[in-house]
Amino acid sequence: MNATRLIVLFKGIAFVAMAWLSLPSLGHAQQASVAGRVVDKTGGALPGVNVFVEGTTHGTTTGMDGRYRLVLKSPGTMTIVASAVGFKRGTTQIVVAEGQEATVDFVLTEVVIETGEVVVTASRRAQLASMVPASLTVMSARELDTRNVVELDDALRYVSGLQMQDNQVNLRGSSGFAYNTGSRVLLLLDGAQLLTPETDGVPLDIVPMTQVEQIEVLKGPGSALYGSGALGGVINVITKAFPAEPLTGIQTYGGFYEKAKYDVWRNEWPESEDLRWFAGFRFDHARKLGRGGGGWLSLSYRKDIGYMNLQQNRLLQAYAKIGFQLSRRWQGDVLFGGQLREKDTFLFWNGLADPLNPGKLSISRSPDPTGSNDNFSNQFNILPTFRYFPNSTSLLTGRLRFFGTVIRPIDNLTGKTKPVSEGTVGFRYGAELQYTRTLAGNSTLTVGTNFDANTTRSSFYLTRDGDELGSQPEIAVFGQWEGALSRAVSVVGGLRFDWYRVDATETVTRLSPKAAVSYVVSEGLVARLAAGMGFRVPSLAERFTENVEFIPIYRNPRLKPETGTSVEIGLRGWLAGAGPVDGIEWDVSGFWNDYRDFIEPRFVNGPNSEGVRIVGFQFINLDDGRIAGVEVNVSGVLLNDLVRVTSGYTFLDTRDPSGDELPYRPRHLLISGATMKILPWLDGGIDYRYASIPGTIDSDFAIFVQDANVLEETHSTDVRLMARWRGITTSLLVNNVFNYYYLERVALLAPPRYFTLKLQLDF
Repeated sequence: MNATRLIVLFKGIAFVAMAWLSLPSLGHAQQASVAGRVVDKTGGALPGVNVFVEGTTHGTTTGMDGRYRLVLKSPGTMTIVASAVGFKRGTTQIVVAEGQEATVDFVLTEVVIETGEVVVTASRRAQLASMVPASLTVMSARELDTRNVVELDDALRYVSGLQMQDNQVNLRGSSGFAYNTGSRVLLLLDGAQLLTPETDGVPLDIVPMTQVEQIEVLKGPGSALYGSGALGGVINVITKAFPAEPLTGIQTYGGFYEKAKYDVWRNEWPESEDLRWFAGFRFDHARKLGRGGGGWLSLSYRKDIGYMNLQQNRLLQAYAKIGFQLSRRWQGDVLFGGQLREKDTFLFWNGLADPLNPGKLSISRSPDPTGSNDNFSNQFNILPTFRYFPNSTSLLTGRLRFFGTVIRPIDNLTGKTKPVSEGTVGFRYGAELQYTRTLAGNSTLTVGTNFDANTTRSSFYLTRDGDELGSQPEIAVFGQWEGALSRAVSVVGGLRFDWYRVDATETVTRLSPKAAVSYVVSEGLVARLAAGMGFRVPSLAERFTENVEFIPIYRNPRLKPETGTSVEIGLRGWLAGAGPVDGIEWDVSGFWNDYRDFIEPRFVNGPNSEGVRIVGFQFINLDDGRIAGVEVNVSGVLLNDLVRVTSGYTFLDTRDPSGDELPYRPRHLLISGATMKILPWLDGGIDYRYASIPGTIDSDFAIFVQDANVLEETHSTDVRLMARWRGITTSLLVNNVFNYYYLERVALLAPPRYFTLKLQLDF
């Protein structure tokens, strides 16, 4: 598709959007309906609140003025529910006659969400979790706080079906291990796409965790709405809004890793006989700013000297979010911030007998590469969002995004930072326009367009022209329709068209459709069926990295985009309990993912794709790959809300073209946890994680790294206590309480037992 056709297509979309903006709200005069307004305790309007008929998927959302109108499928007696993130649910039972419009207003009060009905953005709009026809996990702010989560990966370790392999997110086996290069899981921060410019990896350390309202993990292809990078799923991090009253938080924490258990390890690294410490400090403040505005500020500093040699990490982070309301119809916010980080990255060990020291590679170079990488990095981003409410049934959202990174290597001999010319400078920027409208019968139409580009200069890249510059602009249009065919059946259909320019001589186009249906079998039981296609364009790092400084890796500019097809069937249920059980929620799903031109790193000893003989690793396209599995999640509330339990199990069956298992994918994943109120002021909790040994490991890695063909089962048990008294919270956490030694991934030992003491003051 040439540029002229794209321009015509965009003009057509803009014309359709403006036409919808000019139309009045649609409805049926003879049908029963309910209308009203939703406000907070101060009387302020609450936009984006879900209002629905309890026990069904039939609902709508409030406009900028807090007003809503819901056309009912049939008259009669029913319960109307209003639900929004950060607020207690409102419910009212009404009786509506044929042709009558009942008035129901709600006043919602703020609460800390723990479980139950929550609002999610899996469909690029606010809706209830129970209405999403896909597998979805939601983590609340309270869950993050009780576990002292300081980086995003600390939280993701407790998501069922997700395994953190060091810095790489492996969601339902969609990724093996490639040092967080070319992620198949897309990170969103308040709906804005964030992948690192240099590797297309998930920036796990860039999220201000103390200001996170909730984390949503959507499992399965999301390319129909979000494009490349969402082939395996989407992680959406939603930050907090400003509170009604000023709120200040001061937090400090500290802890230590246990000493090395074995004499042979201590002999190789004497410092392992000492307790290795870490500490951090955070300051947060949030408040209203004038009429209709507000914001928050978050500052943090942390240092971790690591439990292995050459593993220190220092981070200074500052973030702020400003919300504003220009008029009754216009509102928006701006999230911006950045961080400075000095980090010694431990890449691979010196073997089983010496796992606490980085190893060396013998590849006939002087000096030989080592298994550590020291860098000083700067990351910064700005994410403005603007919302316009033409009427109570329409919303126009515009987003801009800019994400920059500067990475400078640190000389291991002098300790000085090298110039930028020997490192990496990358920028990812983009814009998005989305229009959402509630149609007749309370169906919803979402259409939009998206632009994204990535420009990176790196000393590690070698393009076809022989320079160090790469860029991959993208233009996309997307649309999705959601509606109810009956009181029990809801359907979703979506389509996205992407155009990528990989380099000056090559472009790629892709169509990504999706379809889903949900069926309310009975009150408290919903069945779903979803199918979709996704794709991912190779990252600059996968195509152009040419370096033997750490592990010999060679470029492959002929890499093709990978594509995938996914089918999922599932049941989600919830029911009120009896006796000691207050309530139970459960979800069972089966999924099947077929991938074509799957991109994985492989060892090559011979001619590469350009006919040049190499001995090292290269990203290549496999013929295909298949990942199938089953996932079961159960959570419950017991003993009048004194105990909350959760558990999730995932079984994976993966195959490459030869019929072997895909490397680095465990067959069995299990998480389980419980939280108990011991005393009115004291809570306790326990979490357990298990991962089986992958059936296949890339043994070629062991050609360069000693004992790199060894992996162990993951067994990790964490316990915690939290005491609260008059705005003061004290927490004690013990991670890996049984001090079980396992590997995060090949050639990298996971943390031993470590202790954390946290003190927080809120006023």
